[in-house]
Amino acid sequence: MGKKKKNENLVMKGDNGLIAELAEVKWVKQPVIYTLLSGDFSLMQMNIIIGISNELQDRINDYLNRRKRGEKGQLSLFTQEEIDKEAITFKINFSSLNIRPDAYDELDQACKNLIGLNMSYPIYQEGTTKIKERAYINLFNRVVVPTNLDDVNNSKTYNYKNGKRRKGWIEITMLTKNLSDVFDMSKGYVNHIATIAQICSKKRTPRIYIYLQRWKNYGSKTVNFLEFKEYLGLITWDRKNDIIKDDVYPKYSVFCANVLEPVRLEMKQLSESNLIDISFDYEPIYKNGRKRGNPDEMKFIIHLSSMGKMITQKSKVNKELSDIIEYLKKEYTICDNDLSFITESFTDSMLPLLKQEVTALKEKELRYRPTNRTGYILMCLKNFVERFKSQHVVEDAVVIEENKSEKDTNKVTDELPKPTNEDLENFSKVLESIRTQVPDAMVFNFIKLYSVDRTTSNHVKLKFVVPTNFYCEEIETKYLEVFREKLFEYFPGCYVNYVIDGSFFK
Repeated sequence: MGKKKKNENLVMKGDNGLIAELAEVKWVKQPVIYTLLSGDFSLMQMNIIIGISNELQDRINDYLNRRKRGEKGQLSLFTQEEIDKEAITFKINFSSLNIRPDAYDELDQACKNLIGLNMSYPIYQEGTTKIKERAYINLFNRVVVPTNLDDVNNSKTYNYKNGKRRKGWIEITMLTKNLSDVFDMSKGYVNHIATIAQICSKKRTPRIYIYLQRWKNYGSKTVNFLEFKEYLGLITWDRKNDIIKDDVYPKYSVFCANVLEPVRLEMKQLSESNLIDISFDYEPIYKNGRKRGNPDEMKFIIHLSSMGKMITQKSKVNKELSDIIEYLKKEYTICDNDLSFITESFTDSMLPLLKQEVTALKEKELRYRPTNRTGYILMCLKNFVERFKSQHVVEDAVVIEENKSEKDTNKVTDELPKPTNEDLENFSKVLESIRTQVPDAMVFNFIKLYSVDRTTSNHVKLKFVVPTNFYCEEIETKYLEVFREKLFEYFPGCYVNYVIDGSFFK
């Protein structure tokens, strides 16, 4: 298999360098059951197996989004129409597998051998994580590397090795009766570096790396020794009669020397070079007082590399950002596209200040009583992002009760209580003060105080007239805070409403 040359520049020179490298790392999600598919796979075969998951990433992400939204519709990676078919064929391009021309023969052999490999996947006891039995299958019903010789109207004018030219992709056909089980997402998924099979030299390194990914945030994991060997395809275990057959490495010391230790050393080297996110140590666990022979269990101690620590921190930050976005969408009826300016400009250092700003929105709502609640919230967030990008400062805030005012789009009428001369004079002072503070705010040339109502409550109700909705939106989003601050100087605690009436300005 063609392997990428290891980038010596990945050795850490500081967080900024690592962040830049992490941006180039591609990750792939695999359903847990699929990652537990047993078999003694070669590196090329593991590359192909991961490649299938890579082809399913859009389906996996769609599934996770549906679950996140609480939808009760299709909860499988495959539609009912697909499941009703006998088989599904996947097409994997050579480019996604990073296969060089000098590895084509190896690819052909790996594809051929996949058909005959013994495989199995675990079936768990209901409601537990304990394996009840394994289902033995031939997952790959057909694996083909198409060539020009497959064409119906084949031209023999080409002079390629063996008279054939590969077309640049693999076609893999799997029976749907196996797909639903193996790609079952109900047990969760494993997220790992997509190119793991391309950067390793030991064939079992990708398998153990993926196996340990599920517990990397726990620091250690104890597993049944026989189940682990079964996962690696090194034994055949008759669970019903508790008989081990076809044990490739029957002695623990030989198993360690030929499997665990070479993998441990390779993962340690890759981890120190920050090409992968974890490494491990291991120790045998004996029960019933035994000290020798094959252990009952294996304890893996998992270490995060510098890359792994930063990924863990980044995942935590991303989770908090996702929670903030979901809160804003639900609380203020805002769609994803309207909030894209936050995610596009987001940096880790923005998170604590963004949390403060989001907390402050409730206080600002009560204080300034925007008529366009959603528009005002978006303007506050956009202003925050701009301030952060230029100065990295934001005001402190506290949470208080929500309140909002209304917008009346009816024509003005003579029934409303008119402002007094003192009211009009005070409003002129408000506009003069605003023009001094924000001289480019031309929208305030098109607003008139039409009504001041002090009769129905302890609060003053002000009604303004603007010619079109545009002026109302501009004032209530872009200039709301300065407008309310100045109004409250002359009309303490006032409530604001608008009417849209272009004829009032003719």
